[in-house]
Amino acid sequence: MELPIGSAALRVHLPPAADDPGPPPALLPANPSIPYGLFHDADLFAAFRGLLLHLWTLWELMVVGEPVLVVAPSPPQCSEAVAGLVSLVAPLLYSVDFRPYFTIHDPDFARLNALAEGEVFPPMVLGVTNLFFLKSLKSIPNVVSVGSPNPNSTRVLPVGGQSPGSGNGINGTPGKLKLDKLAINKFSPTGLLNSIKLRREGPLSLMTEHKEALWSTYVPTTKPDTSVLNRLIDAGVSPRIEESMSVVNNEILRRHFLELTTNFLAPFGPYLRTTTPSEGSSPFVDPPLLPPFHADEFVNGLAARGAGKFLSKRMKSNWLELYRRFLEGPNFMPWFRQRRAAAEQEQQRLWRQARMNVDIEKLMSKLSELERIDSFNAIERYLLREMENSRTGATESETVSQKLKGDLRAAFSVLPKDMQQLLLSNPKRAVLLQGSNKEIPELDGIISQTSL
Repeated sequence: MELPIGSAALRVHLPPAADDPGPPPALLPANPSIPYGLFHDADLFAAFRGLLLHLWTLWELMVVGEPVLVVAPSPPQCSEAVAGLVSLVAPLLYSVDFRPYFTIHDPDFARLNALAEGEVFPPMVLGVTNLFFLKSLKSIPNVVSVGSPNPNSTRVLPVGGQSPGSGNGINGTPGKLKLDKLAINKFSPTGLLNSIKLRREGPLSLMTEHKEALWSTYVPTTKPDTSVLNRLIDAGVSPRIEESMSVVNNEILRRHFLELTTNFLAPFGPYLRTTTPSEGSSPFVDPPLLPPFHADEFVNGLAARGAGKFLSKRMKSNWLELYRRFLEGPNFMPWFRQRRAAAEQEQQRLWRQARMNVDIEKLMSKLSELERIDSFNAIERYLLREMENSRTGATESETVSQKLKGDLRAAFSVLPKDMQQLLLSNPKRAVLLQGSNKEIPELDGIISQTSL
């Protein structure tokens, strides 16, 4: 929709409903390698450049629907960070309430501020700049601080405190973004002390000095993939090169988290898999139902099969707990219902197409008398459904109806005479079979006898 603001118009895409079976065209990104989702153009690299090693923990927090408070020095920075978090779990559509810029004037502030000590904070992602929220919303279990106090400086050091030129090539040309591997693989007394101090002070330390950090009570399962981080490029000091390199880095990060999310969701595939009629079988039967889903059976089966090659390399031994939390969280059911509805819709389309392509005479020649009668009844049922759809303006249903009318007459022609007379005792059915008497020479006589 477009919102007029003064002499300008702000064009916005509204998030789809949770029960929408398919993505609206407006939400499809221009780049086909980017999955369908919200905020696929958010600058992940710029927003979380100082917290790259924490991206995998943030991904988990979003997957399971944990409440997160995003603190930044300015509204644009906190809004970009919230948008980046929401987009991090694509193609999983994020279903939790998120506010890119939350203020004390928001109507929900009074409710959140009144939460009693020990009361569970509702699943929300709030982007804020007012440090007052660190005290008023102290029950929120996950706080991430992002951005730079200087709005003109987007060059935030990643890990380990390198100098601004440490990752660059000669004369400020782009080079590899060198991550300090001491932060992962080796013990560092200084790093340990800083980490302890940061944890002890907690988010309230932002009251005296802004710093990029993550405070969380959540125990992550996924390990940072340093091979991905080592592919990122440091852009040097040129703003023009900075922008172009950010595009490259965002593509690297998005591809990885798309692959991570896709592999995480892959075990649900059998519950969303469509079928088509087997060769030689009749498409005039109801398509089989999709397999029923039971959370306990799913978890037990997953425990027996294992995490799979991709996830086993990137997750710790408690990976099954992540699935349990996802199933119990606010994101699973809206996503599963939407995908389930889309799968059922696709299966109906495939079977409808099979009915359009079937050679009815060849099919009938292979069926027994009882199967022919069942097929006639099924064709009639589908024909009536398509005729109803055509009345509502579905143009494709008119074409399908014409094909099914011919199939109905062909199925009628191979039935025994006594069965034909019985079927034609229904006036509405007789009307369906009229109109092409050349194919069934005796039809006029049968209808006349029935009318008498």
